[in-house]
Amino acid sequence: MGKLLVFLLVLAGSASLDPAYVLLYAQQPPPQQQDEFIPIDQLPPQDQLPAAPMLVAAYSFVVLALFAYLLSVARRLTSVQRELERLEGDVKRGGSA
Repeated sequence: MGKLLVFLLVLAGSASLDPAYVLLYAQQPPPQQQDEFIPIDQLPPQDQLPAAPMLVAAYSFVVLALFAYLLSVARRLTSVQRELERLEGDVKRGGSA
């Protein structure tokens, strides 16, 4: 089960890094220095927050990884709880016999 979760997380993380976007971003010329302040609302939309897709992908990966970890811990805890209840039953049956 753990290997499947790791595989799914890696698959989700790699799917969020669109190769076309990475190539397009890598082919852009470096930004030129500005001599004066330009308010953000006067910038073109692509210059306002160029790292937004990567930021969303990173947060999505962290949230999915946390969710998968919590799900894994919950399943293991449930299994331990069932085993403990079984052992308690065995002890009660063994003590009264």
